[in-house]
Amino acid sequence: MGKTYNEQISVAVCYINVPKSKVLVSYVPEKILVTVESTGWGLWKYYFFSDSEITVDVGSYDERGISRLSTRDASFLNSLGNQFKVLDVYPNEVVFSYETMASKFVPVKTDVSITFGQQFELDGELQIQPDSVFVYGASKDLEKITSVQCESVEMKKVKEAFSVSVNVKPLANVSISEDQIVVSGKVAKFTEQSITVPIKLLNVPQDSSILVDLMKDKVTIAFLVPISRVEDYFPSDFEAVADFEKKTASGMVPVEIVRSPKFVRVIRQNPEMDGVISEILDR
Repeated sequence: MGKTYNEQISVAVCYINVPKSKVLVSYVPEKILVTVESTGWGLWKYYFFSDSEITVDVGSYDERGISRLSTRDASFLNSLGNQFKVLDVYPNEVVFSYETMASKFVPVKTDVSITFGQQFELDGELQIQPDSVFVYGASKDLEKITSVQCESVEMKKVKEAFSVSVNVKPLANVSISEDQIVVSGKVAKFTEQSITVPIKLLNVPQDSSILVDLMKDKVTIAFLVPISRVEDYFPSDFEAVADFEKKTASGMVPVEIVRSPKFVRVIRQNPEMDGVISEILDR
């Protein structure tokens, strides 16, 4: 252990106090390779007891107008201690090149999976706060960013209102105005109801030589509604249309539910969407 050895060690580098109005666009190494001369005891203590990390105060160099820093400089390597004799360092220098910080306002994307307890459903829409954030960085790095993504969330057998904090996934070379967002929602007990409404015809051909042969002129809509709001809807709140411009090759015109109360969730209809009005017939 008292013998002298030449050894190459990898040392992590942490950069602090980067000017807030600027972003580093030059490559700065996260680790440097240092070839040292030391005794076996010195190397043993370094590997087993040292948590060495070189800290570079970027702001202090910027204030002094220094854009190139030699990695052999004593102030750069002082965290290694005096048990080593430095023989070589790679890379030889760190270059600080800046660009004015740019910003961009982008939406937040979530990955939320929720299963509810029996008869329970989300009452309204999932709330995301904030639903958009600022990202900061070099212009070239922001150009390709169209949104930020949150970590996935899974909730099971939910029966009551919830509010959870979710981490925003970091982006390389970019800072984000928020580390977390809040996902929340109201939950209510639902019951199934149904209603029958007339089908409104749209874009019916004007050729007098054809007849519109309806298989059914009404549609029955089944939907889920919060038990507390069973008395809050009316037939006029629903609208079903058959648009002849959407007629299929087989002559069927789909029926679509185009309007319903925000607090209900349509689960099925009769007749179904994919073919409920028969082909236009010649007289």
